Amino acid sequence: MRAYALVTYPFACVPFLYLFFAEHGLDAGDYGEILTAYYVTMFVAEVPTGVLADRFGPKRMLVLGPVILATGFAAMLVSPNYTGFLIGEILLGLGHSVLSGPPTAVLYETLKRHKQEHRYLAEESRIHACRLYGTGSAFLLGGMLVFFGNEDGTAYPIAILTTCLLHAIATLCALRLPSRKSTKVLGKSLQFLGHARTELKKPAVRWLLFYWLVLFMLLRFPFHNYQPYLKAAGKTEPLLANAIVIGFVFAVLNLVAAPLSSKVPQLVTRFGRRALFWSMPIVVGLSLLVMAGERHLTAIGDGSRLLCWLGVSMFFVQQVPFAMHWPILHEFVNHRIGSEARTTVLSVMSLGARATYALVNVLLFYLQEEHGLRMALLTAGVLGMTAAVIVMWARPRGLLRPTDQEAA
Repeated sequence: MRAYALVTYPFACVPFLYLFFAEHGLDAGDYGEILTAYYVTMFVAEVPTGVLADRFGPKRMLVLGPVILATGFAAMLVSPNYTGFLIGEILLGLGHSVLSGPPTAVLYETLKRHKQEHRYLAEESRIHACRLYGTGSAFLLGGMLVFFGNEDGTAYPIAILTTCLLHAIATLCALRLPSRKSTKVLGKSLQFLGHARTELKKPAVRWLLFYWLVLFMLLRFPFHNYQPYLKAAGKTEPLLANAIVIGFVFAVLNLVAAPLSSKVPQLVTRFGRRALFWSMPIVVGLSLLVMAGERHLTAIGDGSRLLCWLGVSMFFVQQVPFAMHWPILHEFVNHRIGSEARTTVLSVMSLGARATYALVNVLLFYLQEEHGLRMALLTAGVLGMTAAVIVMWARPRGLLRPTDQEAA
């Protein structure tokens, strides 16, 4: 599972996709639309793919996911226009849906068979760190390929092709995983969904869904704006327009997050779950306000190269909650739901976040097209922090105290 994690998301081309899209005529509104197609696809596909994983076993999904992702990137390369990009993002949404639950299910069920559930947080943290190391290394590789691939330092197609090849390695790793027989506990899809609905009636799981909606929006919007932000800041600080620097920035983001992810158990012990649940959305929201402030100062003529780097430093601030949220939230879910439909419930949790963000994303990028990057960042930060405070105050009392398994 750790080896698979290293090559699950080898997105060498991701730091440059927006630049590739812009090179072929897309503006911020178009960019928001194709991203929304990605999230709508995940909304539609989350539950069916989770059901299939529960019914037929997660290994097949772990094999299939990288194949679909590679096909999505290939579509963008073969047809570099709005339609090709739209089809590509739809396939990427489908591929991510396929992979959203099975890795967690494989890990937790393996530990459970050996009566080692208490190790889940530590093992999930290590595996998530491997994902971040793998993705970060791919980002750096992509920057080098783009910079040295042609005289202009804009060889984006090479990075896209490399991403497809790396996904093929992920498929080979997945084929090496042991198979698990179908549990056949619930049989039909409607029974799977019925069991998931029962689990979601639990106050703890229902509250986490709302918390996840807020945190997901706060984490995803700045990530999709890193490339537009670097392109805009590159007009003031030329280094931020250099492909190697862009790849390096994206790589370091993941390489910073990876050790943080592996340290989550120690952070939970040191600060407690309540403090971490409060801090994750608030830290991201404040960082968005700093980025909006930098863009505002630049717009009124008071910008500087130093302020550009201050804005970029907020990318790294955002990596702290990004690194922590996956193992913390999945530990919360795994210790509070039944084992028969764990993958399906995780998919339903993800479905809610994708559906909500699909709407938020297109609205924010339309706002960005009409009123600029600073207004979009300001709006996302203020609304996100407000929603986070409301959700945290509305949680059932005592919910974030550790369960017996978590305490162990």
